[in-house]
Amino acid sequence: MMYKDEIIAEVWRNRDAYVKKHHHSLDEIMQDLKRRQRKSRLKLVDRRRRRPKRSD
Repeated sequence: MMYKDEIIAEVWRNRDAYVKKHHHSLDEIMQDLKRRQRKSRLKLVDRRRRRPKRSD
Protein backbone atom coordinates (compact mmCIF):
# COMPACT_ATOMS: atom_id res chain seq x y z
CA MET A 1 0.00 0.00 0.00
CA MET A 2 1.34 3.39 -1.01
CA TYR A 3 1.24 6.30 1.44
CA LYS A 4 -0.87 9.22 0.20
CA ASP A 5 0.76 12.55 0.94
CA GLU A 6 -1.98 15.18 1.21
CA ILE A 7 0.39 18.05 0.45
CA ILE A 8 1.61 16.42 -2.76
CA ALA A 9 -1.98 15.61 -3.72
CA GLU A 10 -2.93 19.27 -3.24
CA VAL A 11 0.03 20.44 -5.34
CA TRP A 12 -1.02 18.07 -8.13
CA ARG A 13 -4.65 19.25 -7.93
CA ASN A 14 -3.52 22.87 -8.18
CA ARG A 15 -1.20 22.05 -11.08
CA ASP A 16 -3.95 20.18 -12.91
CA ALA A 17 -6.41 23.07 -12.39
CA TYR A 18 -3.84 25.62 -13.64
CA VAL A 19 -3.07 23.59 -16.76
CA LYS A 20 -6.75 23.02 -17.45
CA LYS A 21 -7.42 26.77 -17.08
CA HIS A 22 -4.92 27.34 -19.89
CA HIS A 23 -6.32 24.58 -22.13
CA HIS A 24 -3.19 22.41 -21.70
CA SER A 25 -1.41 24.89 -23.98
CA LEU A 26 2.23 25.54 -23.19
CA ASP A 27 2.01 28.83 -25.11
CA GLU A 28 -0.88 30.04 -22.92
CA ILE A 29 0.88 28.91 -19.76
CA MET A 30 4.08 30.75 -20.74
CA GLN A 31 2.14 33.91 -21.59
CA ASP A 32 0.45 33.79 -18.19
CA LEU A 33 3.74 33.22 -16.34
CA LYS A 34 5.42 36.09 -18.19
CA ARG A 35 2.44 38.36 -17.44
CA ARG A 36 2.65 37.43 -13.75
CA GLN A 37 6.38 38.07 -13.75
CA ARG A 38 5.97 41.55 -15.28
CA LYS A 39 3.21 42.36 -12.79
CA SER A 40 5.21 41.19 -9.77
CA ARG A 41 6.93 43.72 -7.54
CA LEU A 42 9.54 41.16 -6.53
CA LYS A 43 13.08 41.61 -7.76
CA LEU A 44 13.96 38.77 -10.11
CA VAL A 45 17.51 37.53 -10.49
CA ASP A 46 18.88 35.91 -13.64
CA ARG A 47 21.10 33.04 -12.49
CA ARG A 48 22.23 31.98 -15.95
CA ARG A 49 25.94 31.99 -16.53
CA ARG A 50 27.21 35.13 -18.17
CA ARG A 51 29.55 34.77 -21.08
CA PRO A 52 32.64 36.92 -20.89
CA LYS A 53 32.59 39.82 -23.30
CA ARG A 54 34.85 39.31 -26.28
CA SER A 55 37.43 41.95 -26.91
CA ASP A 56 37.97 42.11 -30.66
